Amino acid sequence: MHNLEKYIVLMPTKQTFKISIFLLLISFAVKAQTVPDVDKLSDQQIELFIKQAESKGMSEMQIEAAAKANGYTSEDIIKVRERINRIKTNTTSTANQPNTTVREQIGEVSERAETQVDTKSSVEKKGNVFGREMFSNKQLNFEPNLRLPTPANYVLGPDDELSVDITGYAYQHYDLRISAEGTVKIESLAPIYLNGLSVQKAKEKILQRLKTIFAGLSNGGLNMDLTLGKVRSIKVTVVGEVQNPGTYSVSSLATLFNALYVSAGPNTIGSFRNIQLLRNNKIIQTFDLYDFLLEGSMHGNVGLQDQDVVFIPVADRKVEFIGQVKRPMIYELKSGDNLADAVKYAGGFTDNAYKATISIRRNTDKEREILSVNAEQIRTFGLQNGDKIEINNILDRYTNKVEVLGAVFRPGEYAIGKDMKTVGQLLSKAEGLREDAFRNRALLRREQENNDPIFIPLDLNQILKGEDFELKREDVLIIKSITELRELRKVSITGAINQSGEYDYADNMTVNDLIILSGGLQIGATIKHIEIARRLFNDESNDQQVDIITVEGNLELNIQATKYYLKPFDQVFIRELPNYQIQEKVKIEGEVNYPGEYAIKNRTERISDLINRAGGQRPDAYLKGAKFFRDGKQVAVNLEEVLKDQKAVINLFLENGDRIIIPKEEQVVRINGQVLNPTTVAFQPDFSFREYIAQAGGFSDSAFVRKTYVKYANGLTNRTRSFLGYKDFPRVEKGMQIIVPVKHRDRLSKAEIISISTAFVSLSAVLLTLVRLL
Repeated sequence: MHNLEKYIVLMPTKQTFKISIFLLLISFAVKAQTVPDVDKLSDQQIELFIKQAESKGMSEMQIEAAAKANGYTSEDIIKVRERINRIKTNTTSTANQPNTTVREQIGEVSERAETQVDTKSSVEKKGNVFGREMFSNKQLNFEPNLRLPTPANYVLGPDDELSVDITGYAYQHYDLRISAEGTVKIESLAPIYLNGLSVQKAKEKILQRLKTIFAGLSNGGLNMDLTLGKVRSIKVTVVGEVQNPGTYSVSSLATLFNALYVSAGPNTIGSFRNIQLLRNNKIIQTFDLYDFLLEGSMHGNVGLQDQDVVFIPVADRKVEFIGQVKRPMIYELKSGDNLADAVKYAGGFTDNAYKATISIRRNTDKEREILSVNAEQIRTFGLQNGDKIEINNILDRYTNKVEVLGAVFRPGEYAIGKDMKTVGQLLSKAEGLREDAFRNRALLRREQENNDPIFIPLDLNQILKGEDFELKREDVLIIKSITELRELRKVSITGAINQSGEYDYADNMTVNDLIILSGGLQIGATIKHIEIARRLFNDESNDQQVDIITVEGNLELNIQATKYYLKPFDQVFIRELPNYQIQEKVKIEGEVNYPGEYAIKNRTERISDLINRAGGQRPDAYLKGAKFFRDGKQVAVNLEEVLKDQKAVINLFLENGDRIIIPKEEQVVRINGQVLNPTTVAFQPDFSFREYIAQAGGFSDSAFVRKTYVKYANGLTNRTRSFLGYKDFPRVEKGMQIIVPVKHRDRLSKAEIISISTAFVSLSAVLLTLVRLL
């Protein structure tokens, strides 16, 4: 029972309904140490064990084996299933259950063995044995179909159950079970011997006997139907080179495939092609699994009978394929099979297979040898056990390929043949040379005998005149165009042009053409002073690097205009009008009569000019608090002094984007930083600087008093000045901000403290000495 509990814990849950059946039976067997009578179990006991079974998991196969090992029969298991089904569906009778249900349940409890693959075997290490995977695949099942009608040729035996129904003007039903002696008993009639008869023969025999009771069966007034209710289990032995040899209980409807399935098939040395079925010590069937694996044929899959023996001999010949076949595996050969047959078993050659010569590695009595088989010998060459057949790749090269690249109309690869053997014929295949082809020199790349490349120069002009050149396999003809053999010719244009940049040069191109290509001149461009910078192509030693050409005069953009021809790599510069300037704007806000945006009139316009254009400041304007911004940042400017002296340096020239804000009079003073209560207070004309500090609670302990500074409303700053302990604080103005920075005190190290203390002691000693002398 401990082993069973281990299975229950480890195995995953499958069908709870089936698991509960087996757990119920096994639990009773363990507790009682004897096999209990299933019919004596109460419904309450069954319900209790159903709940217990739902909380555990175990495969049906292992539970079934455990139940059988504890002495239960297939009929016991079926009875418990029926009772559980009645409890779950609240039904009490099984009279209307179809006979196929009982028959199917008997088939489900056939003993099966898990497929065990010996991954440590030498054969498995070398490669997969063809067909082995079929028995390793848990999804593949060869269980017989038990829902089919009763087969007429089914041979009856002990434990088979028959259902006999008499219908017509009268009705009678009989459930008959064939006894161990092979007979059935109907009412008072003598036993009827049915063992070994087919269902059809048994029906005829029972009909003759029942005619003595029911006269209507003779005159046609009554009809008799006979069906197979419950099939029996039979014992089949699987021996030889099988994965799990032994005797198995299977359904009497099972076939040879079922026996192979439950025993997990041939082992690593077992034969797949000479499986024998023995009955009464005689071979009645020889089965070849390759018929099924390669063609899907079930020929030879005969039905089994009780005490049949399935024998799997040792495989006679096995060969292994490696390389370019569709299924590189280990295959078993029958007598008469040759190399061509083996290739067919392997699925045939792949597209890249080299078929001219096949290499075979063979073990002799003393050592190994290599055999080479050509294509003509494949159908006659015999293989031996242990042969390893290697199919190589074809070479990555062509037997008749040449290639043309470059300035032809159809570059690419072509085949050498009767109609194409020379360079001239290759050019004809490629539809000729392009107009820009460089004909004076083409290159033919050819592989020498040692595979080193060599270039052969060709004059295409001579080739086209008839002095042709013969091609060889893998030749590559390279034809360059004229444009590929020179620097890419460009011209460029910059300045007051709509689309400045580089443009492809063309012969006969002029400055007018380049201006048109670049989208035309901008509005502020002048055509009276255009410059062309041209490369100098000479080897004279002088300091001049480029030649500057000035285009003077009115350059009209029409076809009659004077043409200034360009050369490759020229650079053209278009200038703007001397006084041309796009509108630049400034903005003034706040306490002026006409705030808003203004265009800068000229390059010399200043801040004071803008204030005058805006109508001057209003009466409540606070010029000391005016702010000036350039590029988004405040620039400290005192507008009050600017308006007093318009020639002052601080009266800045205006630039695009400048902004002036003239606020109303600000009547507060802000105190921030290292004060006890940073705050904002109303401006008091009679307050001193220290009184404003007092309004904020005074300096804190960390205040750096002599570094205190102020920032005025216009952005100007002023600092505190100190001399011999006297501090001169900045003047107080409306709208200013007082900032008291923090004083960082660095602590002295122990060495510094000792040094300073020593210095004081020494100084004190000197002073005492001087006092005594005086």
